Amino acid sequence: MLYHGSAILPSHGREHNLSLILQTLSDQGEMSRADLARATGLTRVTISELVAELINRSHVIETGQQEGKRPGKPSTLLDLNRPGLRIIGVDLSGVVPFRAAIMDLDGAILQSFSSPKRDATREAAVAQLLELIVTAIRHCDAPILGIGIGSPGVVTDKGIVVAAEKFDWRGFDLGAAVEQATGINTHILNDADCAILSEHTFGQGGDHMVLLRLGRGVGCGVITHNTLVRGSDFAAGELGHVRQRAEDTALCSCGEIGCLEAYASVPAIWKSLAEGEEKGQLNQRVAAYLAGAVAPLLSILDIRNVVFTGTPDIVDQPLAQALREALALRSHTARSENFSLSLSEDPEHLVLRGCAVNVRFHELGIA
Repeated sequence: MLYHGSAILPSHGREHNLSLILQTLSDQGEMSRADLARATGLTRVTISELVAELINRSHVIETGQQEGKRPGKPSTLLDLNRPGLRIIGVDLSGVVPFRAAIMDLDGAILQSFSSPKRDATREAAVAQLLELIVTAIRHCDAPILGIGIGSPGVVTDKGIVVAAEKFDWRGFDLGAAVEQATGINTHILNDADCAILSEHTFGQGGDHMVLLRLGRGVGCGVITHNTLVRGSDFAAGELGHVRQRAEDTALCSCGEIGCLEAYASVPAIWKSLAEGEEKGQLNQRVAAYLAGAVAPLLSILDIRNVVFTGTPDIVDQPLAQALREALALRSHTARSENFSLSLSEDPEHLVLRGCAVNVRFHELGIA
């Protein structure tokens, strides 16, 4: 990415063209060099030179001969090195212990792991995370393109966790800590942002969408014009710590009172169920809290595609229907004919697969 005011160097154009080839192969699958030239608008000479570099980097491989439609020597097909590169993803967001997965370049889960412990904080949480990552590395059967981590809290573009109350991390350079321990490029992103990248790439994505995610907290990802919204200080989507009503006094994990998380997170919902609140009534109450926070966002940004996800025993069709109705009461946008609210089809792996999307973007330039 070029930043405003920076010099444009010849190497920038070259990296752009390398990424263009990788993006084209990612979107369209196997292609010959001639097909790549036609699809990208680059000359055949340029394509041959760039492909040679990508093969040398092990990012692209030759997969065989194209079935000939014309007389003469058949063309050689190229593709991303899907069988020869791996991505390790780690999900720190759940109410269950840490989870990690070895994935291919398409985000398919090849092998998964979980930490045997839970509720660790500070240095103990870091040690637990590194132990899990090392376990995944040891089981990897191919070179690792990068490590992606989805973390709760506010995460900068440099991999610094500004604040994650769950682990008592503040201003913690998580990316540097993992890279120092493993020697592998590591990319950190907020867990809800990972989830929406996954849904946008592999699921029910759209140019404009919101993903609402219930877990240990309440997270929200936003995409407009096919671009992830992160905010001026990377805190976009932090719905969990919005206080809607002055009379709400439940204590939140952040130390404040009345936060949305204290009423609509999965632990809060489990607590209400354990105390005997009827499920239908609870759904209506939780939906009202969530809609109060999300409806203004839909109207302000004119977003008509909402994906709702989280722990499947909580985030189910009855709660989704209650949320749909609560949003319609609060926003004209949610009453429009083309408005949709749907449950994610793969809630368990959303964050992990979003980690793969984030690694592909930073290491290969594939959006």
